[in-house]
Amino acid sequence: MENRDRHGILMRGLGRWVVYSRPRAWLGMMVEIPGLLRGVDLPRGAICLDIATGLGWASAGIERRDPTARIVSLDFDRTILPRTREYRKAHGEASPAVCQADAKRLPFHSGAFDLVVCLYGLHHVCGYAEALREIARVLKSSGFFAMIDPVRKSGTPPGGHHGTEVLTREELDRMLRETGFEVLKSRLSLGRVQTVTRKAGSAVIAS
Repeated sequence: MENRDRHGILMRGLGRWVVYSRPRAWLGMMVEIPGLLRGVDLPRGAICLDIATGLGWASAGIERRDPTARIVSLDFDRTILPRTREYRKAHGEASPAVCQADAKRLPFHSGAFDLVVCLYGLHHVCGYAEALREIARVLKSSGFFAMIDPVRKSGTPPGGHHGTEVLTREELDRMLRETGFEVLKSRLSLGRVQTVTRKAGSAVIAS
């Protein structure tokens, strides 16, 4: 079961336990983040934002990739953030930056981040396009936005499990273009899409 309000849909029950488990976090940190960010060239000391951070494994994975990166872990569900802080400390971050906020109203200046990631979170925010516009706003002109999210098959009814907003791949690609992103690489696997973008008109990703 999940809990919904105008800000988003929060996980509950068994699904929450699985998503926030240590084995799931290990897989994400060691496999998913390295694969997603392969070829993404970030500056030393990059300022990064991890939206819908959950336990914080994406943040830990970014830090493992580049110990100089400065990462803000953000989630709308304030109840998970103490565990996020503990997880990041356990993976070497002495004073992790943790923030509670709605992805549709990010409390940051425009052009603040070199990298924004959102892994398995956008379909929960109850406003996919609004969240993408906010991500575009806080991203530097040279920055990257990387995401993983479930997609539904073309021709199937709109929506998703418990009222989540699951797009088709075609709908997602179109929405990214309409909110100011250029898709640099994208891969569909097991009903989820892994995508790296930049703001439209930015330089092309290194191979």
